[in-house]
Amino acid sequence: MSLKEKFLNLIKNENKKDPYTDVKLAKLLATSRENITALRKELNIGNSRERRKPYLENTIDEILKKDPKVNISKITRLLLQEGFDISRHVVEEILEESGKNLEAVSDIEESLDPFESLTGYNGSLNRAVAQAKSAILYPPFGLPTLITGESGVGKTQFAECMYNFARGFRSEAGDMPFVIFNCADYGDNPQLILSLLYGYKKGAFTGADCDSEGLVEQADNGILFLDEIHRLPPKGQEILFSILDRGTFRRLGETKNERKVNIMFIGATTENIESELLLTFRRRIPMVISIPSLRDRFFVEKIDLIKQFLQQECDRINYKIYVEGRVIEILSLKRFSGNIGQLKSLVKVICARAFMKHINKEEDIINIGYDEVLESNIVDNGLMLEDINIVEVRKYIKDIIFIPHSGNKLEIINREVKDKDVALEDFYSQIEKKYNELLKLEMASSECEEILWAFIMNKFKDLGFKNEKDHLVTLNELVNFVDAELIELIKELKLNIMNLNKDYSFNENVFIYLAIHLEEAIKRIRLKQQIVNINLGKIKKELKNEYEIALSFSEKLEKKKDIKIPEDEIGFIAMYINAMTEKKPNQSKVGVIVLSHGQIATEIVKVTKQLLNVDFPIAIDMPLSESPSIIYEKALVLSKIIDEGKGIIFLVDMGSLVKVGELVTEKLGIKTRTIDRVDLLSVIEAVRKASLKDCDLDEIYFSLTRSRTNYSNLVVEETSKPKAIVTLCLTGDGTALFIKESYARKYPNLKIFQLGMMDEKLKDKIKEIQCSYKIIAIVGTINPEIEGVNFIPYDPLFMNHGSRELEFVLNQNKPDIDPIFDDDLILFEPDIKNSKELIEIMCSLLINKGYVNKGFMKSVFKREEVVPTFFKGGVAMPHGDNSEVKKSSVVFVKLKRPINWGFGNVQIVCLPTLMVNDKKIVKSMLKPFLNQEFIDELKATASLEEFKEKIYYTLN
Repeated sequence: MSLKEKFLNLIKNENKKDPYTDVKLAKLLATSRENITALRKELNIGNSRERRKPYLENTIDEILKKDPKVNISKITRLLLQEGFDISRHVVEEILEESGKNLEAVSDIEESLDPFESLTGYNGSLNRAVAQAKSAILYPPFGLPTLITGESGVGKTQFAECMYNFARGFRSEAGDMPFVIFNCADYGDNPQLILSLLYGYKKGAFTGADCDSEGLVEQADNGILFLDEIHRLPPKGQEILFSILDRGTFRRLGETKNERKVNIMFIGATTENIESELLLTFRRRIPMVISIPSLRDRFFVEKIDLIKQFLQQECDRINYKIYVEGRVIEILSLKRFSGNIGQLKSLVKVICARAFMKHINKEEDIINIGYDEVLESNIVDNGLMLEDINIVEVRKYIKDIIFIPHSGNKLEIINREVKDKDVALEDFYSQIEKKYNELLKLEMASSECEEILWAFIMNKFKDLGFKNEKDHLVTLNELVNFVDAELIELIKELKLNIMNLNKDYSFNENVFIYLAIHLEEAIKRIRLKQQIVNINLGKIKKELKNEYEIALSFSEKLEKKKDIKIPEDEIGFIAMYINAMTEKKPNQSKVGVIVLSHGQIATEIVKVTKQLLNVDFPIAIDMPLSESPSIIYEKALVLSKIIDEGKGIIFLVDMGSLVKVGELVTEKLGIKTRTIDRVDLLSVIEAVRKASLKDCDLDEIYFSLTRSRTNYSNLVVEETSKPKAIVTLCLTGDGTALFIKESYARKYPNLKIFQLGMMDEKLKDKIKEIQCSYKIIAIVGTINPEIEGVNFIPYDPLFMNHGSRELEFVLNQNKPDIDPIFDDDLILFEPDIKNSKELIEIMCSLLINKGYVNKGFMKSVFKREEVVPTFFKGGVAMPHGDNSEVKKSSVVFVKLKRPINWGFGNVQIVCLPTLMVNDKKIVKSMLKPFLNQEFIDELKATASLEEFKEKIYYTLN
């Protein structure tokens, strides 16, 4: 079947509501996007958006026929339910194009799911949200619901979300009332509560001069929310369960008439419902929703709440606010007995103090640092270190800048990588987890011990020798988080070690980590939790001096804390001491794993370790009767444990094991290389190279492959000419043609020339080609020995036929742009009104993600004042001072609608941050943005995913 036939078949059978993009079609048909676009235009077939449009218009027409006054948000929601991947903006465009009466379908922007406004709605509040939705949607008018939780957890806000959710799913919700009443406000006057809730008849009591409607009647066809319902007197509860049972009640003083109401009831209480509410009333509340306290929420949610409240204060005072990361850290560690309400109040106090200091300054940014925290006296009132691992918390905290009145853009500015199932793993948990993984592989205890030892040592490498600017806190500052007596003992230990090792370098971080670790250890010991150190014997043997120091230190610690330190924990302390006294940090190295059938791998590794005196590589033997899937599973687990960030080289003997590297890369994202036909010399060479400083994975791999094929080192030079290769055999017709056809399929954009060795004008033809192209390699069966041109032998007996070497010279000068990309730096259709607002948002995003210093924003504005960075085609490329950049990156934006940029309107904006050494990389990324066709394609993207895909595909 031809490419055209396959293409038409895919188009015919695609999902009409979500058609294939050109990029997706190119991947499915194993060709280039350019080929797909050309073929589509040749066949007069529209792009994915154009093909979807008629189906989308028909569905919108059907929705409008059923409900002509439906709003845009509801249209979008109904389209999503129908299976369209659609945004509100696209719906607006279609309505405009079709000339529909926009006044009839326009509305205020609203969330498709009101619960999404709650921090933790898909995390710790996930179950509560699911219960609430079930209660709202239950026919005919929802289930009576009780919301429980401590004071300040957000019960009222949760009830408001329930109401907004109900309005979105009920056709009659236009005039749907939401009546809120706090029973505690009148808790000392039961008669008044009843009269306010249920109304009264004239003369029912002294002062009842006329008939009066109560809140229950006002809530008819809507929701009645009673807060602090435990303060509702028994009589009031009895009347209420009559309403829930039969939908009827009487006003106070009425004896005959029964009034009918249709309400959904929601109550909230901080008390134990079993003891505070009547049993007969409780039985009529089938749905009870518990809102967790702040201390029971995921700590990343607490950080999000802190940011949310800071943003609210930023909007209130109408100033940009720059907050140091350690302020958010301290707030996230503090125990708040008043839950979210108390946290919000404290944020207000801190912001108020900072604003007061700022009043007489000319700066347009308010700075909130450690001083504001100290002045608020929060450090003295209990930080919840016993519940949170400080080291883990710091992974989620950075300095952050807030811009006033950013509204929904808060999500754009403050997006972080979140995991609703984040669980804090302490040092012990990590070791236990790895140990259990190894046990599942049924490995010998000696092997487990050796691998775990390597894992632990890798962990300790990361503790001490960082840039001094990156240290956590000093020991003195740590006293706010860790027991003061423990700090004093560690200071004494530090002094003793420094006196014993005067020639060694020390780093404060190791002592900090030890303090945090011991705080956790003491808690474990007191809770009688087991501490296991399977490497204790190895530690005693290899770290004798350190173990003796740890033993002496532990005796002092036992007296101070009145606890018994187990021997396993003393072993861990010895490892910290060892990390303190290393002169230099160990360099991370490439991992080496040897796999073979039978017992060959174990024997080769055993000899290698003895000859080179090393503690790696790892051997995996595959018994002839064992399934490859078991070996793959073992390789995955071991790869995860030994990887140090530089990749893994696999040396395998034959057969199915050759695929193990690909599997590890696919499943774990670890870069791998695989060498087949393993032997002792190859393993020794691989281990020797891996032991060398700064030796990378590709260097080891290509040195081993070159030693096999016996050809000179490949040379790659920079050039502006297009690249080409020459395929060569004796005649130029046989093997040369076969190689050309093979490579043409694999490298469709590479120019390939086919020549023969017998051609008398061979060298002249090569020189002629070199006038227009850079010949990066000659691939063939005979080396023509052309000076300055790489020769790659083609050997049909060698598994890769030179493909790996060709890949090396093709990609050697290709900029490695993957680290520059960050999904959080790609913004799709933010509703921005001017360039100043957009620059503030982009710079804030870079500051908050740790890519630049806060001065970067000022430098961008200063650069724009010189001359606006407007380019043809509606593109802007603002940029700032390199000295404010911490890491190279690029922010990509497609605006919802064009905005003015000095010399014209723009809809595509790129903001690069350039480290000096990365200028070439970032410039190569930005080149396509000078191509009008590429810009037009970006403007035509209909979703965030399509926008990302277009950028990634083109720039990679």
